[in-house]
Amino acid sequence: MIIRALLSSVLLTQAPGVSDRPVQTPIPEPKVAPASAFPLLSLEEAIALAEKQSPSLDAARARLQQSRELGNKAWSGYLPNVTASGSYTRYPRDVSFALPGAPDPITLQKKDQLGGQLTARQALIVPTLWPAIQNAYLGEKAAALTAENTRREILFAVAQSYLGAASLREALAVNEQLLDVRRGFERDAEARFQAGDAEKLAVLRATLDRKEAEQAVVRSRNAYAIARSALAALLARPVDFDVAPPQGNAVTVPTEAGDAEGAEKTALDRRPDAAAARLNVDVARGGRKQILFEYLPNLYANGNYSAANTAGLTGQSTTWTAGLSLSWTLFDGGLREANLRESSGKIAEANANLRGLEEKIRDEVRKSRSELESAEVNLSTAEERVKLAWESARLAKQNFDAGATTYLQVTDVNAALANAQLSAVAESLNVRLSRLALMRAMGLFDPTGHSLVQP
Repeated sequence: MIIRALLSSVLLTQAPGVSDRPVQTPIPEPKVAPASAFPLLSLEEAIALAEKQSPSLDAARARLQQSRELGNKAWSGYLPNVTASGSYTRYPRDVSFALPGAPDPITLQKKDQLGGQLTARQALIVPTLWPAIQNAYLGEKAAALTAENTRREILFAVAQSYLGAASLREALAVNEQLLDVRRGFERDAEARFQAGDAEKLAVLRATLDRKEAEQAVVRSRNAYAIARSALAALLARPVDFDVAPPQGNAVTVPTEAGDAEGAEKTALDRRPDAAAARLNVDVARGGRKQILFEYLPNLYANGNYSAANTAGLTGQSTTWTAGLSLSWTLFDGGLREANLRESSGKIAEANANLRGLEEKIRDEVRKSRSELESAEVNLSTAEERVKLAWESARLAKQNFDAGATTYLQVTDVNAALANAQLSAVAESLNVRLSRLALMRAMGLFDPTGHSLVQP
């Protein structure tokens, strides 16, 4: 819509009769490089590509994979622990003696002595492991929620970057069209000056406007290149693409956003960082329970098997033992009491963090709703300004053809039209970004649905 309106403004600048007059000294036009003809990348393709190969998202998945071993580590304390050891000892000589009536001497020590031992230990009653195992599973869930929040934040950043680049590309097109308008003004002004219908001031003004339009094109092109580079970095790919303009309402408003209280409740229920914060409170409480269970005794079953290459006095080269061991820490210098006080502080900290996050989420929802309302009003005003500016340009052309207005006034009217169109581009971006921010604040931004939280 904006580009079509600007093309209409180009047509308004062509004064009748000027093209019939010969241009005796045409002004050379500087060559502005055309926009790159790279393949177009859609918003959906950018998000899918980010989820597939974003380095930050790969790192989040790796951290999640590490956290999934917390339960196995906790259970290892309750599974059998078996160790094997062996030894070789070199002595100066064999040591043996003979007993009266014994047919052969008894060897007590060989010159080359070999030995081996196998030890097994099985926990039977270890109270501290009970809350530790439960806490490990809670930790895995909290890590999954944290990774999911990271995934959504990465995709949100990609969507933001993409929409920003698309807006800059649209602004670049507007500025390029404005440059064409300024060049047409400059040619017309020079022709009128040569024919004696315009003053030299009109030519100077047209030349200055053309140079400013060229600068605007260069700034827009560089800003668009920087935006594409930032997007390519998020996607971990070369800058070999152009962004496609979002089609229609690329970002919709959640239906739950209509009611302020309902929007806040949805955010608290759906956001993974809020769920992770609630789990962190449970983890802190589990840590305190684990310390309390340290006051109870522990019971283990032990077994040992040994073998050597000397039989000794018993005449047997192998031996084994089995038994139970009970341990009970009666006093540890006040360490458990200190840990209990510390765990109480951790619970209070986790609760405070949860309350702070919930207030932050409510504030983000309220702020996003207000910013979206303002952005939609601003966009409506900007679109109305474009319509009024277009009508002003049309009337200015009619008056110019009738000789009722000057060339400089026509230039100012067309500049106002271009500014109105650029403002509409910016406000359209603000609406899309505001909708995006509201979806994120409410925990509803999940464009692919590939959650890292296992059901």
